[in-house]
Amino acid sequence: MNDATTFRFGPCLLDEARRSLTAHGRELKLQPRVFDLLCYLVRHRERVVPKDELLDVLWSGSVVVDNALQRVVSLARSALDEVGLGQLVRTYPRHGYRFCIDDDAGATLTTDPASTAPSLACVVEARAAGERLDWAAACGAYAAADSQAPLPADDVEQWGRAAICAGLGPGVVAALERVVAQLEEGGDDLGAARVTLLLVQIRIDHKEGAMARGLLQRASRYLDGQANSVERGHFAWMASRMAISSGNPAQALVLADEACALGRALRDADVECLGLVYRGHALMAQGEVVEGLAQHEEAAAVIRLGGVRSWVAGWALCSILYAARYRNDWLRAAQFAQAFVDWSQASRMPAFPGTCQLHRAAVLGVRGELERAESEVRSAAALLAQAAPWAEGDAYCVLGDIQLSVGDFEGAEASLRQAHALGWDPQPTLARLQLLTGRPEMALRGLELALDEPDWSLRERRGQVLCLLVNAAVAAGRVERAREALAILAAEPHLLAPEALKAMHCSAEAEVAMADRDFKSAAQKLRLAIRRWREVGSPVGEVEARLRLAECLLQDSDASGAEMELHAIESSLADAAHAHRARLEGLRKALPGTCSPVH
Repeated sequence: MNDATTFRFGPCLLDEARRSLTAHGRELKLQPRVFDLLCYLVRHRERVVPKDELLDVLWSGSVVVDNALQRVVSLARSALDEVGLGQLVRTYPRHGYRFCIDDDAGATLTTDPASTAPSLACVVEARAAGERLDWAAACGAYAAADSQAPLPADDVEQWGRAAICAGLGPGVVAALERVVAQLEEGGDDLGAARVTLLLVQIRIDHKEGAMARGLLQRASRYLDGQANSVERGHFAWMASRMAISSGNPAQALVLADEACALGRALRDADVECLGLVYRGHALMAQGEVVEGLAQHEEAAAVIRLGGVRSWVAGWALCSILYAARYRNDWLRAAQFAQAFVDWSQASRMPAFPGTCQLHRAAVLGVRGELERAESEVRSAAALLAQAAPWAEGDAYCVLGDIQLSVGDFEGAEASLRQAHALGWDPQPTLARLQLLTGRPEMALRGLELALDEPDWSLRERRGQVLCLLVNAAVAAGRVERAREALAILAAEPHLLAPEALKAMHCSAEAEVAMADRDFKSAAQKLRLAIRRWREVGSPVGEVEARLRLAECLLQDSDASGAEMELHAIESSLADAAHAHRARLEGLRKALPGTCSPVH
């Protein structure tokens, strides 16, 4: 390697160090012995190289059939023929072969032994970092190599994938655009489509929707007229992702079906896995929740059984976790969060910067690990600002939710305002804040608007929005509107599939019952809500249900029952009750003959 040289002739670049032959920026595929033959002939171009010498160099110590050398020479000529230079490898009967660059009037050869060495070290370092899934280190080494001499298409493609995984996409955009142009010029439309799809991902992650749509359309042009291919499968799931985000689940389902079918036909686990993920999203967006969940479970099984690349496994698990979190399916979210951690540790792959950390923080918040959750989400927000700006607002929504749970109402409002400023709808957390701070009319108005919004994240949270709307409507004295919301939930039972939403629904029904002064029915609903929250493993939800049950029991003159609920909160749920300190103190004072301090 120390004396490896780059040879340039016509449109070709023969790089010994990288073991690559490129023309017009496109790599010409060579078998190892074909590459070695070509390098040897180029290095000894001043003479005819005897056949015996070539046999000894290429098959040292091995016995080969008579026509083995002839076949390797033929393959070398075929590769050069792709750029009209097959005549450069010339046969001298009974003597051997010579690389006759100096005899060809249309081509000259130059060598550059110095320029290869520094970039070689960087490329070797980049590839090694990529193999150990150290995406940031790989990006740094690829960038260093490319700054010395333009990298070949394959390396730029690997750099692009590493950059997406590391959240460093903008740093590779120029190189990817250069390679797309080279591949297009060289007639490699499949390669151009594949690299263009990397640019689509980068543009989406950095909130550049218009450019992402244009690039997706361009990728479609490259694939026109092409036979079924892995590239078409990757196009299909990426297009499905964009259709989901733009509010078109029907189109997203068609595209995801295409990805699944192509993945299975081509036996490509990556494409099939990603197709299953977006098929699940599309089905759930259309209300087919059970079938959608089945797609996600199958995608997770594909990952567990092996055969998918690391970035695909990470992307799929993170996306499944995202969907579970947005549907308030905290049992499933917790399982997938742990599955992601287990897989990440086993594969040695770090989480995608910020996004999966954000999902884990949300799960921790629901589980009552509030201090750890707040620390994680603040760290995630800082990472997302650089790696995935589209999700930074979501981090502030999660932070606001956690701040509500610890009773920091002022901090929660500031976080939700920041989420809104970053283009993220702060509902339904904002409505929860307004309810907790005595502003039910504002909460109701915001939730009514949220029901009509086409935003994907709000559509996913429709069940939660309706449950909260019932609470807000009752608190604002609009009981008939609360009944209407309950009727919608009754007509769309799929919205209440997760256990946490069943708990919220029980509490919403209890509010209407209390408004009707049917305290016995309300108490039954609240006790069921408490059981469901315990099944979810959410002390935060359990505290809210127990507090409301204590208030219900007091109104029904059951002071003993109310005291039991307060005792349960103070003895085992105190850490999750900070947001309700004033209510706890008020209830204690309202109990006949008691005024115990709240700890």
